Amino acid sequence: MIDNIYMEKIKTFQQHELNRIRKHWNESGLAFEKFGKSSNVLDYSDREINEMLLGIYKDSKHLMVDAGYFINVSTIQKASCVLLGVSYSRRIKPDPHSTLKLQDIRNFYVEDYFVETSEKFSNTHKHKITGYLKKIGGISLGKGQYSHLYSIPNDFKKFFKNNPADLFYPIQRYINGLFFDDDYQISNFEVVSKLTISET
Repeated sequence: MIDNIYMEKIKTFQQHELNRIRKHWNESGLAFEKFGKSSNVLDYSDREINEMLLGIYKDSKHLMVDAGYFINVSTIQKASCVLLGVSYSRRIKPDPHSTLKLQDIRNFYVEDYFVETSEKFSNTHKHKITGYLKKIGGISLGKGQYSHLYSIPNDFKKFFKNNPADLFYPIQRYINGLFFDDDYQISNFEVVSKLTISET
């Protein structure tokens, strides 16, 4: 049931693309022979091929990160994002030098997302997953003055631990939910920012 819920929310490839993968699997670049449940492409459902195209190998808990190598998500100890700006509803004109109220924020603008692992992969413990989250639909490109950043709406208007819950949500859904069926498997989350945001 959870798989179906998550499948509806991630980017889905068209049927002809999935069929082409099955027919020309040796040209697909997919790593199912190494990280999948079978070396035979015909053993995979449309959902599983769709996930592998996004870099997700749930059976072995492997994820392709932005630099093009795989990490074992079971070794992730921490996730973080770099928050550079926020926008407000038009009626609010906050003092730029004061603490920002969570309720006043319309969108968060993030530069990057990272995960940190207990083991080294490609000779590093820290791995960028911004591109993965964009590709799967977890974050969107910003607009206007924030077009160089990624936009996340302030839908929950509440905190998860010491950070806005919406900033944790991409990790909650697209790492914890997809790989572990547990929204809080990885709950050590940090927002790196010069901005100060209060819940009230």
